[in-house]
Amino acid sequence: MADGKREKAGAGLPGLSVYPMRMIVPALLLLSLAGPVTAEVTQDRVREVANGLACLCGACPRRPLDECACGWADEKRARIAESLEAGQDRKAIIAGFVAEFGQEAYVTPPAAGFNLSAWIMPILVLLLGAAVLGAVLRNWSRQRAAPAAGRVPETEPDDPYRLRLEKELRERDL
Repeated sequence: MADGKREKAGAGLPGLSVYPMRMIVPALLLLSLAGPVTAEVTQDRVREVANGLACLCGACPRRPLDECACGWADEKRARIAESLEAGQDRKAIIAGFVAEFGQEAYVTPPAAGFNLSAWIMPILVLLLGAAVLGAVLRNWSRQRAAPAAGRVPETEPDDPYRLRLEKELRERDL
């Protein structure tokens, strides 16, 4: 301060003033002390993951984990919550269940590979059934229409077979 002028702090660095440095340094220190930020795990997030997984306790009829009220389902939902708190995403958690329990971990089989047949076969069976039913109905309608078109003539009134049949029918009625 030889001339009565105040020197700027940080005058050695062009364009850097003291005020922003006083704000940036404490902010950086606070961020370094804060650590990783974790999202709060809610029941909705747990249910979202558990929705696609089946309860495999043996007593429940393969209900989704988010609906089942048995102890096994409670344990698995707690495991899902722990995994979500650890930072795993939905796909990783489901992959862990599939690795442990196999394809039975799913409520519905994924529409890929051999499991695709579980989605396609019911549709094919319905189409095949409709085709067979249509063919049978067409065949029946043709059979009923044929006698009407070419009517069989009645037998003679004194036909011996007809007379014998009528006699036996009268005897049964008595």
